[in-house]
Amino acid sequence: MRKPDIMLLFLLFIGSYLATAKNPMFYIATSCNNQAATGYMGLFESEFTNALKKEFPCVETLSDNNVVTLLQHEKQKQLLGSGDYDEISNIGEAMGSDYLVSLKVQILGNTALITAFCIDNRTSKVISRSTSSGVDGNAGIQAVEKVSKQLVEGLKKYEICPFKGPINVVVKTERTDKKNESYAVYCNGMDGLYKLDVTVNKTSDADWKLKKTSKNQVSGSVTYNLREETETEEQNDCYICPSGRQGARMYTEKTTKTSRVEGLSNESVADNQQIEDARAEITFLDNGTYSLKVKAASKKGDLILKIEKRAEGTCDNQSPLPENITKKADVPLNEVTFGPFSGTSLDKVLSHKDSYSSIDPVTKEKTTVTYDYDLKKD
Repeated sequence: MRKPDIMLLFLLFIGSYLATAKNPMFYIATSCNNQAATGYMGLFESEFTNALKKEFPCVETLSDNNVVTLLQHEKQKQLLGSGDYDEISNIGEAMGSDYLVSLKVQILGNTALITAFCIDNRTSKVISRSTSSGVDGNAGIQAVEKVSKQLVEGLKKYEICPFKGPINVVVKTERTDKKNESYAVYCNGMDGLYKLDVTVNKTSDADWKLKKTSKNQVSGSVTYNLREETETEEQNDCYICPSGRQGARMYTEKTTKTSRVEGLSNESVADNQQIEDARAEITFLDNGTYSLKVKAASKKGDLILKIEKRAEGTCDNQSPLPENITKKADVPLNEVTFGPFSGTSLDKVLSHKDSYSSIDPVTKEKTTVTYDYDLKKD
């Protein structure tokens, strides 16, 4: 059987995404208006690739020249009967790159006009652009070097190589609330007192130990503990009984709520696999600062509610056994944003630690967030 034409195979694979590249791939496409401009194209490819890999060591690059060389090499192997069709597949996969860099060189008289831009293929948006020109050979070379440098500099707002490392967040809450009510009552020809005291004490802490493993994905664990006690004491010297008779009655109630939750939820799916429900996103701003957004969700754990009641007095006396209710509950790390802090994607390390507190104006509950992270670029 005759083997498929090598160029036909290439065209079949060129537009396909047969696999996801392990590292971010930049494809460099070049064009020019005459033969005299071709020298600048090779210089740009070399300058840009070196500058890119210096700032973003994780990237891989492929260019028109690389593809032509690979195809010519594979064609010779085919003629010798030792061709590797997997090699052509690899070329096609690489053409489905993450970023496209387009270079255009125009020679107009004695002036070389160098124009380049970079597109994020996932969003089809231009994320960096640069233009320069030179009126002679040396100036043209300098223009190429300038465009290469500026094009890489423009990428500092994007997380090309993922920052990885630990992100620790501890969220503690405290609440003490006391409610007192008291007024005079009259029954059975005597003055009496109605008094109500309600005390709420609540503490909780969620210790999130996370690890950023890629551009957005996060793994890790969480340990959450909650204890909330509500004590009610009611004195009513004119309590109304079902019969209509009035008299003194003392009622107490204590509600204790406890919960312990461990582990991250893993209901999300990526690449046909369940992953933990935690995300982190770094946003780089034009002014040389960045912010880190983190959110996560825990597994479900036990929430135990214990209710103790006691009443003594004229009527409606009661002293039942404590009531225990068990429910399932989880705890979210609602999206929190840390920053902005000084830094760009060109930095090797992004790290910070701090603590801040806030008080709910309604419940008066105090929340303290303590965090630290140490993210390093691949």
